Amino acid sequence: MQLCLADPSADPPCPSNRSCDSVETRTTDLTMPSISPEQPPIEPINNYPQRELAIKRHYDQGTRPDLVAEMEKWYSMTDRYGFLQDTPITDRQRQKEVERATKWAAMAKHRVLHKEDVHYFPVTKKFIQRVYKGIPDCWRRDAWYFLCTDQLQTAAHDDKLRITYAELLLKHESDHDHQIDLDIPRTTGDHIMFKQRYGTGQKSLFNVLRAFSLYDTEVGYCQGMTNIAATILMYFEEEKAFIVLVHMFLRDNLHDLYIPGFPILMESFFIQEKLLQQYLPKLFNHLNEIGLTSDIYSTRWYITLFTGGVVRYHTLLRIWDIYFLNGFDILYVVALVLLKTFQERLLKGDLELCMELLGSVMTVDDDDQFIATVRRLHDKIQYRGLLETIRNQYKSNSINNNNNI
Repeated sequence: MQLCLADPSADPPCPSNRSCDSVETRTTDLTMPSISPEQPPIEPINNYPQRELAIKRHYDQGTRPDLVAEMEKWYSMTDRYGFLQDTPITDRQRQKEVERATKWAAMAKHRVLHKEDVHYFPVTKKFIQRVYKGIPDCWRRDAWYFLCTDQLQTAAHDDKLRITYAELLLKHESDHDHQIDLDIPRTTGDHIMFKQRYGTGQKSLFNVLRAFSLYDTEVGYCQGMTNIAATILMYFEEEKAFIVLVHMFLRDNLHDLYIPGFPILMESFFIQEKLLQQYLPKLFNHLNEIGLTSDIYSTRWYITLFTGGVVRYHTLLRIWDIYFLNGFDILYVVALVLLKTFQERLLKGDLELCMELLGSVMTVDDDDQFIATVRRLHDKIQYRGLLETIRNQYKSNSINNNNNI
C-alpha cells in the first residue's frame, strides 16, 4: 500500500498510481510491539511438517476479506502513511511536498526494464541533496529501487529473481513457517495493510519472508526481518518486495548480519562504541559506568535497520532514504546522532531509566535537522577514513583473540 502525501486535488507528479492491497529467534528479545489477534490462533500441531503445512494453508486460504470494505472501515482512521495514529501534516508541508514531487518528476528519466516501466535519475550533487531533504513519498518506490540496485546496474537479472520467487512459493518444506507466523501479528499491526489476520497484507508478508528463508538457507529467518519486509511491502507489491529484499542483502552484505554468530552485528557494536567514545565521550563514560554498552540496547536498531519501533515512521523513512543512498555504514552515524539527540536525558538517567528510553520509540522533533546532522558527521567520518580504521582494528582484535584461544 503506497499512500502519497500530497492532496489528491493538487495532482502531484507521482511516477504512477499503484495500489496493493527469527530462525527460531536467534537474537535477544527485540521488544517488538505486541498485537493481539482478534481471531482464534492456529491450533498447535506438534507433528512437523504437518504443522508448517497447516500454517501455509491458513495464508493460502486466508480470511478473504472484502478489501473495499476493509479500506472503507479503516482508511478514515489512518494517518498519511496508513497507520492508525495521528501524524499531523500542515498545509505548508503538504504544499512543500507537492513542489518537491514536481522537481523529482522533472529530474526522473524513464526506461523499460524486463517489460516494466522504471525510472532512473542522474546522480548529481542536486540528486544527492534532494535525497537528504527527503524523497517525496510518491517517488520512494522508484528512488529506493534505483538506489538499492546500484542505479539499476544490478537489476539485469531481476527477471530470473521473479521466476525464482514463483518457484519458491510452490515449495512446501520450510523450517521457519512457525516462527514467521508467530512474528507477523506483532509486526506493524497498527498499519491498515497488516491489521487483518491472514488478510492480504499478512499473506504477502508471510510469502516474502518464507520465500527468502528458502532462498538464503544459511540465514533462513531471523526476528527483525519481519519489520524490514513489512516496510518494503508498504511501497512495493509482493514479488517486487522480495526482489528488493534480495538486492539489499547482496548490496550491503546483510547475510552476515543474520547468520549464526551475527558477525556484522558484533562488528556494529564495536564500531558504535568507538564512535561514541570519540564523539560523545561524556555519554560513553556514563553509559559504561551504569553498565549499558551498545550490545545491550542497540541490537534491534541494527537487526531491523531501525524499523523495529526505534523512531517514528516519518523519521524512519528519512533514515531509509539516506540508507539506500549510502549503504549500511550510514546507520552507525544515525545511531550516534540519535544518542546525541537524547544525550541530556541519558546523562541524568540511571540504568533503568536509560534502558527504558533506549528501548522505547525515540521521537525526533525535527527530521530535517536530524538528517542534516547525520550528513555533516557522516561526511566528516568519511573524510577521515574513520570507519575503515575502526573496522580494521576490530578485525585485528578478532584475529588476536582467535589466536589466543
